[in-house]
Amino acid sequence: MKRVLLLAAGLLASAVPAMATGEISCGDGKGVGVDLLVGHVDVLSISRVVVTVGDKVWSSTPESWPGTPIAVGQAFEDDRQLVLDITDEGVSEIIGRLRVFKASEGETTVAGGVFSLKGEGAFVVDCSEPE
Repeated sequence: MKRVLLLAAGLLASAVPAMATGEISCGDGKGVGVDLLVGHVDVLSISRVVVTVGDKVWSSTPESWPGTPIAVGQAFEDDRQLVLDITDEGVSEIIGRLRVFKASEGETTVAGGVFSLKGEGAFVVDCSEPE
């Protein structure tokens, strides 16, 4: 019976789809950055968000990436846009918004938009992958 259960557990584990992870980095080139550790399955899954404005840092995983605690509110991505709301640690208030638009032509894809953070300002950011 144990062998059957172990075999079934092994088959179940191997049937779970792999989650590809990657990073999305947006910045203004002047000290403002929004870095996302993401997984892509059927929907966008954000594992970590780190925000920097000058020498200030906010992090959704302060235990592994030090910074003022924040949380991912809601997020959506398709082939034309990425939308992210960042909340305070208690998920009671939206404190940041990232709105990114994407365009492609041939093998070239660019992405850019705006990022705002309560008390810090609004910024134009480039989210294109480095060439």
